[in-house]
Amino acid sequence: MKNLKIILIGLFILAASADDIAQAVKVWETEEIFKGPESADYDSVRGLLYVSNYTAGLKIGGPYGNHSIAKARPNGELIQLHWIRNLTTPTGICVFKHKLYIVERFGVVEYDLKGDSVSNKYYIKTSKFLNDITVDKDMNIYVSESDSDIIYRIKNGQVEKWIEDEAISRTNGILADGNKLIMGVISDSSIKAADLVTKEIVEVAQLKSGIIDGIKKCGNNYLVSHFEGNLYLVSPGGKVAELLNTRTEKINIADFEYIEDKGLIVIPSLSNNKLLGYHYKPNE
Repeated sequence: MKNLKIILIGLFILAASADDIAQAVKVWETEEIFKGPESADYDSVRGLLYVSNYTAGLKIGGPYGNHSIAKARPNGELIQLHWIRNLTTPTGICVFKHKLYIVERFGVVEYDLKGDSVSNKYYIKTSKFLNDITVDKDMNIYVSESDSDIIYRIKNGQVEKWIEDEAISRTNGILADGNKLIMGVISDSSIKAADLVTKEIVEVAQLKSGIIDGIKKCGNNYLVSHFEGNLYLVSPGGKVAELLNTRTEKINIADFEYIEDKGLIVIPSLSNNKLLGYHYKPNE
């Protein structure tokens, strides 16, 4: 009860701080029980978190087919560390209509959440680093490749190079939002949007230099992370406000999740092998 009071007092003070920008406040933190947690995504139907255990990249000695997806509760409580097995350094994950889409080194694994089994695999012929994933309203799947200028699309089961453009070189985080694909472009530290029909690319906002990792919708705005340890609120008009800085704690902010109805940001901290939960509601 004492800890609860401290948290509530902290929320009140921070919510009333400069410019009336509510800050993200840590409410829980797990032990170092995950294996290189890179991406977290929330399954609202089952009330569960899924977390990719990236563990180690193949270039630094990580074995093939020896990695997994973990299952946890929204308070960080681990249910099963190696729930989906036989993956190779999985990164971005995305839940959409009873399917969990998982990026690994050879493409995308589709996992049927109702049947609790792998339902499809989409192979992407590349030696580059496939990273994040998102699904649009028409069930088209988009995959970023963080050491090239390509975004792949899987449409009707077919893999294609959807965009190849220097303007999106080294894109990591991606998010399908209505008729746009929102992209975190590392090469010029920008957030860009591509029209899903015309593929026209426009700049949304400019950030400081860093690895732009996670992108999530927050009301009409976006939450965006720098892997190095920053979390920002970005408006469609390009305004940027920092909500969290964990650099001094040496806590990475990888491909995080935002559960809007719970006001909860779940941060997978890859190098620390833990998840952290932060309370954040922009209007508090």
